[in-house]
Amino acid sequence: MIRTQIQLESDQYERLKELAARRSKSFAQLVREGVAHVLKAEERESDWDRFLTAVGSFRAEDDAADVAERHDAYLADAYSRE
Repeated sequence: MIRTQIQLESDQYERLKELAARRSKSFAQLVREGVAHVLKAEERESDWDRFLTAVGSFRAEDDAADVAERHDAYLADAYSRE
């Protein structure tokens, strides 16, 4: 682990301290969990952005009349070509 120093608003500090006591966890553990939560949300957001970028970017040679039924297969195919 790496030791670091952060600055919190006094209200944030007090509320986290109380929450740590209620959950029988250390203050540091709650901070680590909060950081992990933010990073996980960022990963999900990046995945969603990648998905939205792909939407409408690919066109099948035959205009894909069956895209409503086979959209998953078309998307998987498009990602496999990257």
